[in-house]
Amino acid sequence: MTWTRTILFSIVAIAFTDIALQLDNALAISSVASTVPPQSRLPILAGGVLLAALCLFGFTLVGSQLIDRIAWLKPVAGLALFVIGGKLVYDYFRP
Repeated sequence: MTWTRTILFSIVAIAFTDIALQLDNALAISSVASTVPPQSRLPILAGGVLLAALCLFGFTLVGSQLIDRIAWLKPVAGLALFVIGGKLVYDYFRP
């Protein structure tokens, strides 16, 4: 029963992260689409969403394959995430 909760928690955490990233993409795509003429907005929005989804899928697939095949890459990727997170926190609290 404990492993089921762990798996469910992981799935929920991944889903929330994915939603947050997609909202960020939606803001960026809509800001770009707002600068084009109204008749061109729908293709720009659709293309942007499609491109964002393809990039997310492709980079996730490539990244997971690289981490599976190159053993030393997992701690390096973890360290990179830690450094990026630290910089974001530092920049947020910097006066």
